[in-house]
Amino acid sequence: MATRTPEGVDAARARRRGGLLVVAFGLLAYAGTTAVDAPTRALGLSWSIIGAAGALGVLTIMVAARRRAVRLADAARLMMAVAALAALAVGVALAPRGAERGFVIAVTGVLAAALAASALLAGDLRPKGRGAA
Repeated sequence: MATRTPEGVDAARARRRGGLLVVAFGLLAYAGTTAVDAPTRALGLSWSIIGAAGALGVLTIMVAARRRAVRLADAARLMMAVAALAALAVGVALAPRGAERGFVIAVTGVLAAALAASALLAGDLRPKGRGAA
């Protein structure tokens, strides 16, 4: 018999999906830390923030789902959203002058939006049955 999460999703599938997100955000953080030299500083710092916050946030949400800790999951989601805004601000502030400025801001914006979307779409642990608010 398959274990189901509060949303009715198979628990093994949810763990695989979460693990894939952790790996993807971890690779983004690694790419960001290797690109922090002078020409790519804006991309490197914003990628590091987005990757680290995403990996840590998804791991925290996975632990919270296992323990049914609603407040922990909410705190992780809020941290991910705040990190997305911080990364966007860092990317815009450190974007180089010239033709590549728009590219740096666009890439940072898309990655920050992906982090915010993953925070918003993360599994909600609140009950969804009768009597649920």
